[in-house]
Amino acid sequence: TFRDTVILVTFCQHLCLDIFRMLEYLETVLPPTTGAIIEGFDHWMGAFTMDPKVCQQHFETHIPVWLIWKPDHVPEDMKVLKEVEV
Repeated sequence: TFRDTVILVTFCQHLCLDIFRMLEYLETVLPPTTGAIIEGFDHWMGAFTMDPKVCQQHFETHIPVWLIWKPDHVPEDMKVLKEVEV
């Protein structure tokens, strides 16, 4: 049926985009890191930051991030999942 054809074409497009994305990732040459390399924890990973831009970058790359702000600096429209007292 037409509906099945649309679903099949959509699936094939999705698969092709995944393949092209993987090929582009494999062909991208990254420069060597500069600066100090810090030993990481194998049981806990994430970042604490006070910079909203850094927070957004970590969020987009699926790295756990905690945005630290004083309560009076938090915008009214920001969604706060959990407030923690330190």
